[in-house]
Amino acid sequence: MIIINTGDGKGKTTAAVGQIIRSLGQGFKVCLIQLFKGDEFYGEQKILTALPNLDFFSYSKEHPFCVKNVSLEEAAQKCKPAIAKIKEIIDGAKNAKKYDLIVLEEFNIALRDNFIDKSEFISLVKELSKNCDVAITGRGAPCELIEIADLVTEMKEIKHPYNLGAKARKGVEF
Repeated sequence: MIIINTGDGKGKTTAAVGQIIRSLGQGFKVCLIQLFKGDEFYGEQKILTALPNLDFFSYSKEHPFCVKNVSLEEAAQKCKPAIAKIKEIIDGAKNAKKYDLIVLEEFNIALRDNFIDKSEFISLVKELSKNCDVAITGRGAPCELIEIADLVTEMKEIKHPYNLGAKARKGVEF
């Protein structure tokens, strides 16, 4: 199955982390490939990286929207190893199924901002989903990705304290 969590509301990563925990609880092997989230900053990283049966990879850890001294070109370059990792997983799966669930965290953002090639990514996701479930998160999922997905959830913001000037809070946003 191809699962997409998208939209402008909060909860995309949280839903994916819940899916990871559910899968690990069933004894499944899980891979999380994450973009745009720096090391040891996000609470979920601290917990998930310590769990057995989970392989965790993080690339392009800073997005230019959040970190002003990172250029668009630099962010795009740093996404390339994530695509290489997906290809490596596909190549390995041809010999033996390695994962039951692969979560591609914030890849919709990379697609939206043209950091990764949309048609190549969709082709890779189709190939991945032949051997396991694939969950993709991030705002702005492209229509072409939504079309091939089996399950799409859009998180919609109704009200958020950021709009009143509140800062991100430890344990809530990270």
